[in-house]
Amino acid sequence: MRIDRRITKTQQAIRKSFFDLLSHKKINEVTVADITKRADIARSTFYLHYEDVYDLYDQIINNLLSGLTNRFDRLYPASTLASNFKNLMQELINYVAEQKSFFQVLFKKDSENKLTNNLINLFTRRILKIEKITQANKQAYFEILFTVTGAINIFINWLMRDSDTAPYELSNILNQT
Repeated sequence: MRIDRRITKTQQAIRKSFFDLLSHKKINEVTVADITKRADIARSTFYLHYEDVYDLYDQIINNLLSGLTNRFDRLYPASTLASNFKNLMQELINYVAEQKSFFQVLFKKDSENKLTNNLINLFTRRILKIEKITQANKQAYFEILFTVTGAINIFINWLMRDSDTAPYELSNILNQT
C-alpha cells in the first residue's frame, strides 16, 4: 500500500496548526475554521480526514499512545536482565523526546489528569497481562502500579520542567535506581 505524500503533508499541516492553536487556547475554543485558516486548507479538506476537532485530538492521542505501546511491546523485557530494562527506558525516552512538543502541549492541557491516568492504566494493564498477574495479587499489583506511576510522572516532570537533562542522561539516571 502506497501512502500519498499529499495526504500525509495535509494531515501534518492540520496537526501542526491544531497544536499551535492548542498551545494558546483550550480545546473547546479551537475551531475547524481556526485550524483550516492556519493550515491554509479548505474546510472540506479538514473534513476528509477528521469529523471534528475532538476527532482530530483523539486521533493524535491514539497515534502517540500507539507509538509508545509499540515500543513498549517490542522491548518489554522477557527476562529481568538490567540491560533489557535499560533498552526499554532508552527507547521510551527517545520516543517522548522526538514527540516532545506534542506531549508538552497535551500534558499542559491535561488539567484533569485524564491523559496521565490513561497512560498509567494502559501500561499497568499491559504489564499485568504480560506477567500474568491479577489484581488479586495485591503485592505485585501495587508494585507495578507504583513503578508505572513513578515512571510516567518522571517523564511528565522532565518534559514540563527540566529542559536541561538530555534524554540519554535521564535514561542513565533511571537505570541506576
